[in-house]
Amino acid sequence: MRLPRHDRTGSLEVKMTPMIDVVFLLLIFFVWTSSFETPEYDLPSALAEVPAGGSEANTDQPPPTEAFDEIVVKLLVRGGLPVIEFGGQRIESVDVLQERLAEVIALGVQPPVIIDPEAEVTMERTVAAYDAARAAGADRVLYATAAE
Repeated sequence: MRLPRHDRTGSLEVKMTPMIDVVFLLLIFFVWTSSFETPEYDLPSALAEVPAGGSEANTDQPPPTEAFDEIVVKLLVRGGLPVIEFGGQRIESVDVLQERLAEVIALGVQPPVIIDPEAEVTMERTVAAYDAARAAGADRVLYATAAE
C-alpha cells in the first residue's frame, strides 16, 4: 500500500471572506429576533408595575385605565349664540373653561385637550378656547378635524 507523501512545506491559508459572511448572517439573525420594546415597568409612570411571576401574570384582569384619556371641548352655535361644552356639560364662558381645565391639570395628569369647533364657530372663539387651555397649564392642545 502506498502512503501519501507529506513533503509539502507550504503555509496554510485561511479564507476570511466566508467567515465574515457567517458573522454578518449571525448579526442579522440576532438583530431581527431581538425585541427593541422597552418593558413598561422600566418607564417612569404612576401605573407602572413590576411584572408578576408564575401563574399570577396569566390572570384575565383588564389593564388599569387612566382617569383622563383626553379632554374634549366642543364649541357649538345654538340659536345664534356660542356655546362651550366641557365633558357634556355647558359652560358659561371661556374663563370658567380655564378654571375647570386648571382643576383637572392640578390633579397631576396631563391629558391632551382637544378643541372641536363646529363650522359656524368663529376663529376668535376657537383661539380664545385654545388660549384658555394653554393658560390653564395644558401641554398638548389639539384641534379636531372633520373626516372628508
